[in-house]
Amino acid sequence: MAKYRSKSLLGKDSGSLEFNPNVACHSWQELEQYASSCQACGLSKSRTQVVAGRYSKSKKADLLIIGEGPGQKEDEQGLAFVGDSGALLDIMLNAVGLDSWYITNVVRCRPPNNRAPTKAECLSCWGFLQSEIVLVQPKAILCLGKVATKTIINSSTKFEKMMRSSHQYFEYPVWVTYHLPIYSGSPS
Repeated sequence: MAKYRSKSLLGKDSGSLEFNPNVACHSWQELEQYASSCQACGLSKSRTQVVAGRYSKSKKADLLIIGEGPGQKEDEQGLAFVGDSGALLDIMLNAVGLDSWYITNVVRCRPPNNRAPTKAECLSCWGFLQSEIVLVQPKAILCLGKVATKTIINSSTKFEKMMRSSHQYFEYPVWVTYHLPIYSGSPS
């Protein structure tokens, strides 16, 4: 199992889960308050609203699923994975009987034209994501796609090779797979 120190996407040491990043939120209310007023990057200028994580039963979940960024439907509704990818994910989770999950994105605001978020945009939201990890208290993390994977696991290893091995982010086992548009046939 590959083990990694906590590093940000840009390779700077982000400290422990006790927080050292941009924003350290110690409650869901505080996370929502900071995120809704965030203007740390240019994505805040074009958003309809900040996109929050979505969960099955409770915000504390067995599996934390991390995607790259919101799409148009997510931007409109303010919740992660409510579009086609979210519908596919719901079907997949139900099919395997997983009923304790929380899903979020690396960035909270929709990148224009559904492009991948930049490293700087990911770093702007790093504190929110790190806060969610601590608040959710997952048993494991599933990274969907290269952006989420490279954000959580700072490694120069090729993405396809990372999918074939197990990883660790602090005490959390991390699994890596493609982002859902790959499975649904829609462009990523």
